[in-house]
Amino acid sequence: MSQEQDNEGFRIQRTDPIDDDVAPGRSVFGDDEISFEDDDAAVPHWSQPPTGSVPKVGNPAESVTFKPQSEPAASEPGSEAAGWANETLEPTWAGDAPPPPPKQPSRSVDVEADAFFTHDDGEEQPPQAPGAPPLSTALGVSGPGDRNFLTATIVGVGLAVVILAAMAYREWVAVGVVTVVLAVAAVEYFNAARIGGLQPAVLLGIASVASMPLAVYWRGESAAGLVLVMSVVFGALWYLVVAPSDSPVRGLGSTMLGILHVGLLGSYAALMLSIPERGTGLLTAAIIITVCYDTGGLVVGRTMGRSPLSAASPNKTLEGLIGGVLAAIGAAFAMGLLSQPSPFADVSAGGGFADVMILGIAAAIAAPIGDLAESQIKRDLGIKDMGSILPSHGGVLDRFDSLLFVLPTTFYVSRFVLP
Repeated sequence: MSQEQDNEGFRIQRTDPIDDDVAPGRSVFGDDEISFEDDDAAVPHWSQPPTGSVPKVGNPAESVTFKPQSEPAASEPGSEAAGWANETLEPTWAGDAPPPPPKQPSRSVDVEADAFFTHDDGEEQPPQAPGAPPLSTALGVSGPGDRNFLTATIVGVGLAVVILAAMAYREWVAVGVVTVVLAVAAVEYFNAARIGGLQPAVLLGIASVASMPLAVYWRGESAAGLVLVMSVVFGALWYLVVAPSDSPVRGLGSTMLGILHVGLLGSYAALMLSIPERGTGLLTAAIIITVCYDTGGLVVGRTMGRSPLSAASPNKTLEGLIGGVLAAIGAAFAMGLLSQPSPFADVSAGGGFADVMILGIAAAIAAPIGDLAESQIKRDLGIKDMGSILPSHGGVLDRFDSLLFVLPTTFYVSRFVLP
Protein backbone atom coordinates (compact mmCIF):
# COMPACT_ATOMS: atom_id res chain seq x y z
CA MET A 1 0.00 0.00 0.00
CA SER A 2 1.42 3.34 -0.96
CA GLN A 3 1.11 6.37 1.30
CA GLU A 4 2.15 9.92 0.76
CA GLN A 5 3.21 12.27 3.55
CA ASP A 6 3.72 15.97 3.16
CA ASN A 7 6.62 17.31 5.28
CA GLU A 8 7.27 21.02 4.91
CA GLY A 9 6.76 21.05 1.18
CA PHE A 10 8.50 17.78 0.46
CA ARG A 11 6.40 14.88 -0.74
CA ILE A 12 7.59 11.49 0.46
CA GLN A 13 6.04 8.43 -1.11
CA ARG A 14 6.29 5.22 0.96
CA THR A 15 5.51 1.77 -0.31
CA ASP A 16 5.32 0.14 3.13
CA PRO A 17 2.92 0.97 5.89
CA ILE A 18 4.13 3.18 8.75
CA ASP A 19 4.15 1.31 11.97
CA ASP A 20 3.49 3.75 14.78
CA ASP A 21 3.18 1.02 17.32
CA VAL A 22 6.74 -0.27 17.47
CA ALA A 23 7.03 -2.30 20.61
CA PRO A 24 9.92 -1.57 22.92
CA GLY A 25 12.76 -3.99 22.37
CA ARG A 26 11.91 -4.65 18.75
CA SER A 27 14.58 -3.87 16.17
CA VAL A 28 13.37 -1.59 13.43
CA PHE A 29 15.83 -3.27 11.05
CA GLY A 30 14.91 -6.87 11.53
CA ASP A 31 13.13 -9.42 13.62
CA ASP A 32 15.96 -9.88 16.22
CA GLU A 33 14.66 -9.40 19.71
CA ILE A 34 16.57 -7.63 22.51
CA SER A 35 15.48 -8.63 25.95
CA PHE A 36 15.08 -6.14 28.76
CA GLU A 37 13.54 -8.55 31.23
CA ASP A 38 16.06 -7.68 33.91
CA ASP A 39 15.41 -3.93 33.69
CA ASP A 40 13.42 -2.18 36.35
CA ALA A 41 11.13 -0.66 33.75
CA ALA A 42 10.53 -1.12 30.04
CA VAL A 43 12.21 1.28 27.70
CA PRO A 44 9.62 3.95 26.85
CA HIS A 45 8.25 4.35 23.40
CA TRP A 46 10.41 6.41 21.08
CA SER A 47 7.63 8.95 20.57
CA GLN A 48 7.31 9.67 24.32
CA PRO A 49 9.43 12.31 26.08
CA PRO A 50 12.55 11.05 27.90
CA THR A 51 12.17 10.04 31.52
CA GLY A 52 15.79 10.50 32.55
CA SER A 53 16.22 6.92 33.71
CA VAL A 54 18.77 4.50 32.25
CA PRO A 55 18.62 0.75 31.85
CA LYS A 56 20.21 -1.27 34.59
CA VAL A 57 23.62 -2.59 33.61
CA GLY A 58 25.42 -5.33 35.47
CA ASN A 59 28.86 -4.92 37.04
CA PRO A 60 31.24 -4.66 34.06
CA ALA A 61 34.13 -6.00 36.13
CA GLU A 62 32.29 -9.31 36.39
CA SER A 63 31.72 -9.59 32.67
CA VAL A 64 34.81 -8.03 31.15
CA THR A 65 37.98 -10.08 31.35
CA PHE A 66 41.31 -9.81 29.65
CA LYS A 67 43.67 -12.75 29.82
CA PRO A 68 46.71 -12.74 27.54
CA GLN A 69 47.55 -16.11 26.13
CA SER A 70 51.25 -15.90 26.93
CA GLU A 71 53.45 -13.88 29.23
CA PRO A 72 56.19 -11.77 27.62
CA ALA A 73 59.71 -13.01 28.02
CA ALA A 74 61.56 -11.76 31.08
CA SER A 75 63.83 -8.86 30.32
CA GLU A 76 67.40 -8.65 31.39
CA PRO A 77 68.19 -6.21 34.21
CA GLY A 78 69.17 -2.80 32.90
CA SER A 79 67.24 -3.07 29.61
CA GLU A 80 64.43 -0.72 28.65
CA ALA A 81 61.84 -3.48 28.87
CA ALA A 82 62.91 -4.26 32.43
CA GLY A 83 61.17 -1.11 33.62
CA TRP A 84 57.80 -2.60 32.59
CA ALA A 85 58.40 -5.97 34.26
CA ASN A 86 56.31 -5.12 37.34
CA GLU A 87 53.34 -3.69 35.42
CA THR A 88 50.08 -5.65 35.74
CA LEU A 89 48.52 -7.23 32.68
CA GLU A 90 44.95 -7.11 34.10
CA PRO A 91 42.73 -4.15 33.10
CA THR A 92 41.67 -1.83 35.87
CA TRP A 93 38.70 0.47 36.09
CA ALA A 94 38.76 4.09 37.14
CA GLY A 95 36.86 3.48 40.39
CA ASP A 96 38.62 0.33 41.53
CA ALA A 97 42.01 1.67 42.67
CA PRO A 98 44.18 4.74 42.15
CA PRO A 99 46.63 4.38 39.29
CA PRO A 100 50.23 3.65 40.28
CA PRO A 101 52.66 6.58 40.11
CA PRO A 102 54.63 6.82 36.86
CA LYS A 103 58.00 5.11 36.97
CA GLN A 104 60.95 7.40 36.49
CA PRO A 105 63.70 6.23 34.15
CA SER A 106 66.95 5.30 35.79
CA ARG A 107 68.87 7.93 33.80
CA SER A 108 67.63 10.90 31.83
CA VAL A 109 68.89 12.31 28.58
CA ASP A 110 70.37 15.26 30.43
CA VAL A 111 72.30 12.92 32.71
CA GLU A 112 73.69 11.13 29.69
CA ALA A 113 74.74 14.45 28.14
CA ASP A 114 76.40 15.54 31.39
CA ALA A 115 78.18 12.20 31.66
CA PHE A 116 79.67 12.85 28.25
CA PHE A 117 81.49 15.89 29.60
CA THR A 118 82.17 14.55 33.09
CA HIS A 119 85.55 13.10 32.19
CA ASP A 120 86.61 15.51 29.51
CA ASP A 121 90.21 15.55 30.69
CA GLY A 122 90.28 12.51 32.87
CA GLU A 123 92.41 14.32 35.41
CA GLU A 124 90.09 14.42 38.37
CA GLN A 125 86.92 12.74 39.50
CA PRO A 126 83.79 14.82 39.98
CA PRO A 127 82.72 15.71 43.52
CA GLN A 128 81.52 12.61 45.36
CA ALA A 129 79.72 11.78 48.54
CA PRO A 130 81.47 12.46 51.87
CA GLY A 131 84.31 10.07 52.53
CA ALA A 132 87.35 10.33 50.33
CA PRO A 133 88.23 7.23 48.30
CA PRO A 134 91.37 5.43 49.39
CA LEU A 135 94.61 6.16 47.61
CA SER A 136 94.61 2.66 46.16
CA THR A 137 91.41 3.51 44.32
CA ALA A 138 92.95 6.68 42.94
CA LEU A 139 95.95 4.76 41.67
CA GLY A 140 93.84 2.29 39.70
CA VAL A 141 90.84 2.35 37.40
CA SER A 142 87.96 3.67 39.48
CA GLY A 143 85.21 3.29 36.92
CA PRO A 144 84.20 3.60 33.26
CA GLY A 145 85.55 6.74 31.67
CA ASP A 146 88.20 7.36 34.35
CA ARG A 147 91.85 7.40 33.50
CA ASN A 148 94.21 4.76 34.80
CA PHE A 149 96.47 6.80 37.06
CA LEU A 150 99.51 4.53 36.76
CA THR A 151 99.33 4.36 32.95
CA ALA A 152 98.73 8.11 32.66
CA THR A 153 101.72 8.84 34.87
CA ILE A 154 103.99 6.52 32.90
CA VAL A 155 102.96 8.06 29.60
CA GLY A 156 103.34 11.62 30.88
CA VAL A 157 106.76 11.00 32.41
CA GLY A 158 107.82 9.11 29.28
CA LEU A 159 106.98 12.10 27.07
CA ALA A 160 108.96 14.39 29.33
CA VAL A 161 111.95 12.03 29.28
CA VAL A 162 111.90 11.91 25.46
CA ILE A 163 112.03 15.69 25.17
CA LEU A 164 114.69 16.06 27.88
CA ALA A 165 116.82 13.36 26.25
CA ALA A 166 116.52 15.09 22.87
CA MET A 167 117.64 18.37 24.44
CA ALA A 168 120.58 16.64 26.10
CA TYR A 169 121.67 15.18 22.75
CA ARG A 170 121.31 18.09 20.35
CA GLU A 171 119.23 21.24 20.40
CA TRP A 172 118.16 20.84 16.79
CA VAL A 173 116.96 17.31 17.58
CA ALA A 174 114.79 18.75 20.35
CA VAL A 175 113.43 21.32 17.88
CA GLY A 176 112.54 18.45 15.54
CA VAL A 177 110.68 16.69 18.37
CA VAL A 178 108.82 19.91 19.21
CA THR A 179 107.83 20.38 15.56
CA VAL A 180 106.49 16.83 15.26
CA VAL A 181 104.54 17.12 18.52
CA LEU A 182 102.97 20.44 17.48
CA ALA A 183 102.06 19.09 14.04
CA VAL A 184 100.29 16.10 15.60
CA ALA A 185 98.51 18.41 18.03
CA ALA A 186 97.42 20.59 15.09
CA VAL A 187 95.97 17.57 13.29
CA GLU A 188 93.99 16.74 16.44
CA TYR A 189 92.70 20.28 16.81
CA PHE A 190 91.57 20.73 13.21
CA ASN A 191 89.95 17.31 13.17
CA ALA A 192 88.06 18.23 16.34
CA ALA A 193 87.02 21.56 14.78
CA ARG A 194 85.52 19.75 11.78
CA ILE A 195 83.70 17.34 14.10
CA GLY A 196 82.29 20.39 15.88
CA GLY A 197 80.78 21.68 12.62
CA LEU A 198 83.43 24.24 11.67
CA GLN A 199 85.18 24.48 8.29
CA PRO A 200 88.82 25.35 9.03
CA ALA A 201 91.50 25.42 6.34
CA VAL A 202 93.12 22.22 7.55
CA LEU A 203 96.14 22.08 5.24
CA LEU A 204 96.93 25.76 5.79
CA GLY A 205 96.57 25.40 9.54
CA ILE A 206 98.83 22.35 9.83
CA ALA A 207 101.46 23.93 7.57
CA SER A 208 101.46 27.15 9.63
CA VAL A 209 101.72 25.30 12.95
CA ALA A 210 104.56 23.07 11.73
CA SER A 211 106.51 26.01 10.26
CA MET A 212 106.16 28.21 13.35
CA PRO A 213 108.80 26.49 15.59
CA LEU A 214 111.22 26.10 12.69
CA ALA A 215 110.87 29.78 11.79
CA VAL A 216 111.44 31.11 15.32
CA TYR A 217 114.38 28.78 15.91
CA TRP A 218 115.94 29.99 12.68
CA ARG A 219 115.09 33.70 12.73
CA GLY A 220 114.02 34.45 16.28
CA GLU A 221 110.90 36.00 17.80
CA SER A 222 110.08 38.23 14.81
CA ALA A 223 109.56 35.19 12.56
CA ALA A 224 106.36 34.34 14.45
CA GLY A 225 104.76 37.57 13.21
CA LEU A 226 105.68 36.72 9.64
CA VAL A 227 104.05 33.29 9.87
CA LEU A 228 100.88 34.81 11.34
CA VAL A 229 100.61 37.46 8.63
CA MET A 230 101.11 34.89 5.88
CA SER A 231 98.50 32.66 7.54
CA VAL A 232 95.90 35.44 7.40
CA VAL A 233 96.71 36.27 3.75
CA PHE A 234 96.60 32.69 2.53
CA GLY A 235 93.58 32.02 4.72
CA ALA A 236 91.67 34.76 2.92
CA LEU A 237 92.72 33.29 -0.43
CA TRP A 238 91.61 29.85 0.75
CA TYR A 239 88.02 30.98 1.26
CA LEU A 240 88.04 33.04 -1.90
CA VAL A 241 89.35 30.33 -4.24
CA VAL A 242 89.50 26.89 -2.65
CA ALA A 243 86.37 26.88 -0.46
CA PRO A 244 84.17 29.85 -1.46
CA SER A 245 81.01 28.11 -0.26
CA ASP A 246 82.25 27.75 3.35
CA SER A 247 81.72 30.41 5.97
CA PRO A 248 84.89 32.54 5.93
CA VAL A 249 84.27 34.04 9.37
CA ARG A 250 83.84 30.75 11.18
CA GLY A 251 86.36 28.95 8.99
CA LEU A 252 89.18 31.48 9.11
CA GLY A 253 88.47 32.23 12.76
CA SER A 254 88.80 28.57 13.78
CA THR A 255 91.91 28.23 11.60
CA MET A 256 93.66 31.18 13.24
CA LEU A 257 92.64 29.95 16.70
CA GLY A 258 94.42 26.67 16.04
CA ILE A 259 97.51 28.44 14.69
CA LEU A 260 97.68 30.78 17.69
CA HIS A 261 96.77 28.24 20.37
CA VAL A 262 98.96 25.37 19.15
CA GLY A 263 101.51 26.93 16.82
CA LEU A 264 102.35 30.28 18.42
CA LEU A 265 102.27 29.17 22.08
CA GLY A 266 104.06 25.91 21.31
CA SER A 267 106.77 27.66 19.29
CA TYR A 268 108.12 29.25 22.48
CA ALA A 269 109.77 25.88 23.19
CA ALA A 270 111.83 26.28 20.01
CA LEU A 271 112.36 29.97 20.78
CA MET A 272 113.89 29.10 24.16
CA LEU A 273 116.06 26.44 22.53
CA SER A 274 117.43 29.11 20.22
CA ILE A 275 118.95 30.97 23.20
CA PRO A 276 122.62 29.95 23.42
CA GLU A 277 123.67 28.11 26.60
CA ARG A 278 120.44 28.95 28.41
CA GLY A 279 117.72 27.53 26.20
CA THR A 280 117.77 23.94 27.40
CA GLY A 281 117.72 25.03 31.06
CA LEU A 282 114.73 27.31 30.49
CA LEU A 283 112.74 24.62 28.72
CA THR A 284 113.71 22.01 31.33
CA ALA A 285 112.42 24.21 34.14
CA ALA A 286 109.13 24.78 32.30
CA ILE A 287 108.62 21.05 31.70
CA ILE A 288 109.43 20.04 35.31
CA ILE A 289 107.06 22.60 36.82
CA THR A 290 104.25 21.67 34.43
CA VAL A 291 104.62 17.94 35.06
CA CYS A 292 104.55 18.54 38.82
CA TYR A 293 101.44 20.72 38.47
CA ASP A 294 99.58 18.07 36.44
CA THR A 295 100.61 15.25 38.80
CA GLY A 296 99.78 17.17 41.98
CA GLY A 297 96.41 18.27 40.62
CA LEU A 298 95.57 14.71 39.57
CA VAL A 299 96.48 13.08 42.89
CA VAL A 300 94.84 15.69 45.13
CA GLY A 301 91.79 16.02 42.92
CA ARG A 302 91.14 12.28 42.92
CA THR A 303 91.69 11.76 46.63
CA MET A 304 90.21 14.93 48.14
CA GLY A 305 88.35 16.72 45.34
CA ARG A 306 84.92 18.01 46.44
CA SER A 307 84.29 21.53 45.14
CA PRO A 308 83.74 22.05 41.38
CA LEU A 309 86.19 24.53 39.92
CA SER A 310 84.61 25.76 36.68
CA ALA A 311 81.65 25.08 34.42
CA ALA A 312 84.11 24.74 31.55
CA SER A 313 85.33 21.49 33.12
CA PRO A 314 82.94 20.02 35.73
CA ASN A 315 85.44 17.25 36.43
CA LYS A 316 88.03 19.59 37.93
CA THR A 317 87.89 20.64 41.56
CA LEU A 318 89.18 23.51 43.65
CA GLU A 319 91.12 21.05 45.78
CA GLY A 320 92.84 19.70 42.69
CA LEU A 321 93.78 23.22 41.62
CA ILE A 322 95.29 23.94 45.03
CA GLY A 323 97.19 20.65 44.95
CA GLY A 324 98.59 21.40 41.50
CA VAL A 325 99.62 24.94 42.42
CA LEU A 326 101.38 23.74 45.57
CA ALA A 327 103.13 21.00 43.61
CA ALA A 328 104.35 23.50 41.00
CA ILE A 329 105.66 25.90 43.65
CA GLY A 330 107.20 22.95 45.51
CA ALA A 331 109.05 21.91 42.35
CA ALA A 332 110.43 25.44 42.00
CA PHE A 333 111.45 25.39 45.65
CA ALA A 334 113.31 22.09 45.16
CA MET A 335 115.10 23.43 42.08
CA GLY A 336 116.14 26.49 44.07
CA LEU A 337 117.62 24.31 46.80
CA LEU A 338 119.48 22.20 44.24
CA SER A 339 120.54 25.25 42.19
CA GLN A 340 119.48 23.38 39.05
CA PRO A 341 118.63 23.79 36.24
CA SER A 342 120.66 26.67 35.02
CA PRO A 343 120.10 29.56 34.56
CA PHE A 344 117.00 30.07 36.73
CA ALA A 345 118.29 28.34 39.88
CA ASP A 346 122.01 28.79 39.28
CA VAL A 347 123.55 31.80 41.00
CA SER A 348 126.66 31.62 38.84
CA ALA A 349 124.49 31.97 35.74
CA GLY A 350 122.65 35.01 37.03
CA GLY A 351 119.70 33.26 38.64
CA GLY A 352 118.96 32.14 42.15
CA PHE A 353 116.38 30.93 44.62
CA ALA A 354 114.18 34.03 44.32
CA ASP A 355 114.19 33.89 40.52
CA VAL A 356 113.10 30.27 40.31
CA MET A 357 110.37 30.90 42.91
CA ILE A 358 109.02 33.75 40.77
CA LEU A 359 108.92 31.31 37.85
CA GLY A 360 107.14 28.71 40.00
CA ILE A 361 104.41 31.15 41.05
CA ALA A 362 103.92 32.51 37.51
CA ALA A 363 103.80 29.02 36.00
CA ALA A 364 101.36 27.86 38.71
CA ILE A 365 99.00 30.63 37.56
CA ALA A 366 99.41 30.00 33.83
CA ALA A 367 99.08 26.20 33.93
CA PRO A 368 95.45 25.98 35.17
CA ILE A 369 94.43 28.71 32.71
CA GLY A 370 95.77 26.62 29.83
CA ASP A 371 94.10 23.52 31.22
CA LEU A 372 90.69 25.19 31.51
CA ALA A 373 91.04 26.97 28.17
CA GLU A 374 91.34 23.69 26.29
CA SER A 375 88.52 22.17 28.33
CA GLN A 376 86.34 25.09 27.24
CA ILE A 377 87.26 24.53 23.59
CA LYS A 378 86.45 20.82 23.81
CA ARG A 379 83.16 21.50 25.57
CA ASP A 380 82.18 24.04 22.91
CA LEU A 381 83.02 21.53 20.15
CA GLY A 382 81.11 18.77 21.96
CA ILE A 383 84.01 16.31 22.24
CA LYS A 384 85.62 14.45 25.13
CA ASP A 385 89.25 14.29 23.98
CA MET A 386 91.19 15.96 21.21
CA GLY A 387 92.58 12.57 20.18
CA SER A 388 93.32 9.03 21.31
CA ILE A 389 96.93 8.51 20.34
CA LEU A 390 98.23 8.30 23.94
CA PRO A 391 97.06 5.48 26.25
CA SER A 392 95.01 6.80 29.23
CA HIS A 393 95.77 10.35 28.11
CA GLY A 394 93.61 11.06 25.06
CA GLY A 395 95.49 13.08 22.48
CA VAL A 396 98.79 14.92 22.39
CA LEU A 397 97.02 18.23 22.79
CA ASP A 398 95.27 16.92 25.90
CA ARG A 399 98.66 16.41 27.55
CA PHE A 400 100.29 19.68 26.57
CA ASP A 401 97.39 22.04 27.30
CA SER A 402 99.00 23.36 30.49
CA LEU A 403 102.51 23.42 28.99
CA LEU A 404 101.34 25.57 26.05
CA PHE A 405 100.65 28.42 28.50
CA VAL A 406 103.69 27.76 30.70
CA LEU A 407 106.12 28.01 27.76
CA PRO A 408 105.60 31.73 26.95
CA THR A 409 105.32 32.43 30.69
CA THR A 410 108.76 30.90 31.26
CA PHE A 411 110.25 32.81 28.33
CA TYR A 412 109.04 36.23 29.46
CA VAL A 413 109.82 35.61 33.14
CA SER A 414 113.38 34.84 32.09
CA ARG A 415 113.45 38.15 30.21
CA PHE A 416 112.31 39.92 33.36
CA VAL A 417 114.40 38.31 36.13
CA LEU A 418 117.55 37.14 34.38
CA PRO A 419 120.33 39.49 33.28
